[in-house]
Amino acid sequence: MDLNRALFAHLPAKLAALFSALFLWTIAVLDRTYDIQIEVPVVVTEKGREERVITDVDTKTVTVTLSGKGKELLRLPRKKVLFKPTVPEGRFGSRQIKLNPADLKLSGSLIVRAIEPEIIEVKLGPASAREVRIAVPTKGQPGSGMMLSAIRVNTPVRLIGPATEVENYLQLPTETLDLSTVRTNETRKLSVILPKGRGFSCVPESVEVEILLRKESARIFLGIPVKVQAPPTIDVTVEPAEAQIAVAGPAELIDTLKPSDITVQIKIANLKPGEYRLGADVTLPEHFRLVKIEPELFDITIR
Repeated sequence: MDLNRALFAHLPAKLAALFSALFLWTIAVLDRTYDIQIEVPVVVTEKGREERVITDVDTKTVTVTLSGKGKELLRLPRKKVLFKPTVPEGRFGSRQIKLNPADLKLSGSLIVRAIEPEIIEVKLGPASAREVRIAVPTKGQPGSGMMLSAIRVNTPVRLIGPATEVENYLQLPTETLDLSTVRTNETRKLSVILPKGRGFSCVPESVEVEILLRKESARIFLGIPVKVQAPPTIDVTVEPAEAQIAVAGPAELIDTLKPSDITVQIKIANLKPGEYRLGADVTLPEHFRLVKIEPELFDITIR
């Protein structure tokens, strides 16, 4: 009892003293000066120049020793700290670049004590340029009874890259356009995706894309025959032999679609005699899309 009384006597005062001590210790720790080492990316680019390109950089990251107070080191946005050196003038060959601590744009009283390595080497090669087509990949569907009518790219793009490679590219994609976020005709700016590898750039880096929508309607077709694509030497039966197909398409064209325009086909290849449950491929005319097929799986018997 005496031990418990001693431990819990004046408990609020003891807790207040403990928190006060922790607070003062934290302030002292954050106000102390430390040296730390961080890995900093080196990003060397030349955009828009058509006479030369960067073919290689011997250093992708460097080790930087920083000195500063604990509170400033904790606030350091490490993902934003990087070197972006300027390539010296000249045409082809190797160039040495000394990394400048001022390029890191550190805040407060942080000091760069050392950079290892401090000098990087960049190799430059001949460049070539050509105008390329732009493709816009999409995902999703517009809502509210609308569908995509057309995507028009209104900005010409020149691809710049190593002279031995740039001629291999006739087309570049943009970032993927999410059609579910499109509600009406509009124009958006999308970034162009460059080929993998060093030395590629494009002018401009993003393009204006015009998105045109049209009204969409749907129809259900009953009794569409299910065809089987199989070698002539095998006997195949399908159950059921007909499918129900829900199709969506342009409102002004949906009534022109005929059952004969729809193909439902099951491909049989490399299957031994027996019973299977397989899905079917549905082929529709341009501008129409499959909404649903019933049933989704068909009973297949191979003899």
